[in-house]
Amino acid sequence: MYLVQTSLEGTQFKINYLNGQNNEAAVGSENSNITASSPLFTKFPIGTVFIINEITWGEIVSSTKSVPRPLFYEKDIVLNSIDSSYRPSIDDVHYLFDYMISSPLYDSKLISEYGELFKKAGYDIDIDDKIKNYTEDSSGSLRDQIIRKFPCPTAKDIGFHIDQDIWYLLIRNVLRGENTMLIGPTGSGKTEIVSHIGAALAKNVNYQDMGTVQDAQSALLGVHRLNKDGHSKFDYAPFVSYVQQDGIILLDELNRAPLSAANILFPCLDRRRYLPLDIASDSEERHVNVSKDCIFFATANLGSEYTGTTQIDRALLDRFMPVELSYPNEEVESNILVIRTGINAKTANAIVKVSKTIRDHFKQQELSNVVSVRHTLLIANLIKDGFDTAGALMKVILPLFEESDGVSERTKVKSIIAAH
Repeated sequence: MYLVQTSLEGTQFKINYLNGQNNEAAVGSENSNITASSPLFTKFPIGTVFIINEITWGEIVSSTKSVPRPLFYEKDIVLNSIDSSYRPSIDDVHYLFDYMISSPLYDSKLISEYGELFKKAGYDIDIDDKIKNYTEDSSGSLRDQIIRKFPCPTAKDIGFHIDQDIWYLLIRNVLRGENTMLIGPTGSGKTEIVSHIGAALAKNVNYQDMGTVQDAQSALLGVHRLNKDGHSKFDYAPFVSYVQQDGIILLDELNRAPLSAANILFPCLDRRRYLPLDIASDSEERHVNVSKDCIFFATANLGSEYTGTTQIDRALLDRFMPVELSYPNEEVESNILVIRTGINAKTANAIVKVSKTIRDHFKQQELSNVVSVRHTLLIANLIKDGFDTAGALMKVILPLFEESDGVSERTKVKSIIAAH
């Protein structure tokens, strides 16, 4: 059996396999985008969870025994007004609750509420007894549970490298409600890793670009505008809506935000859990509560080489757990280039060796800039499109360094490229 859930990404209808099921390995690497021909999926609200018997390589097998059976939508079951052949069996319901009980995404109170709904629908199931038996039989720390339920995706699966220990730590932080700041050089994957965390936990990610914030109040709270009648009305910023939603908020490039943003973010990030709206009018909300299931991530490029950055307020920094990211090792980065662009391994190795050498010179303060993974992907894509290797390296890397009289940085970078 498999639990799947419908979703809508833009205009694309998707069927997603729920993470953490014991038979997850049988689904294959395409389990994030399951396809199916059954029209039954579209008869229920987006977000409905179904149970199905067979999935093969990302497709739901079409057979009489694999007819999808709807289970629930949000906090209600969807068993009314459906044909009896689509009604879940008692084994289906037991599988659902075994999954819920073993998953850190569902607490005992919520599971018991679902249990009562299924009892009223005629299913003979003792949820309290199932929870008790699982508690007595289960063993291992939260980290052990995360390893079993949310395995770290591989570069082959997603075209992106994530260190296993960091993956488990970030999953743990979300489950524990811990705010996390990802610190590392540009192009090291800080933003992308948050999107993968959200996908693994089936949580929506709202992006707040702090690097473009000039006025913190208007960007995070809103502004007063005149309506068509000439009266002033407070127009809330999208961030106000974000904090009221269950999911993840990514404060991207927080170190580029003005210091005034900290005063607005403080009560959101500590035990107070509210967003102050003192600039709103008397008739509007003066503050909004942050959802209990709203988790904050932030990214920051810390270092003198990053222009336009500000020193993060220590009180703000203390409201996050800092997690440092770095570039992948040479073998992993070469593998990423091959997977994502299709170039051969020899060419990928050459690109990475040049980039690694430049990074080493940067660490020794012999060069003023680095070549990120974002840059190596640009180079690989140029080569894929027909440019020669040396030419592609020059076109992407040289503009990162200044030309000057005498022995310039560009001269040194050209010699590095020529050597590889």
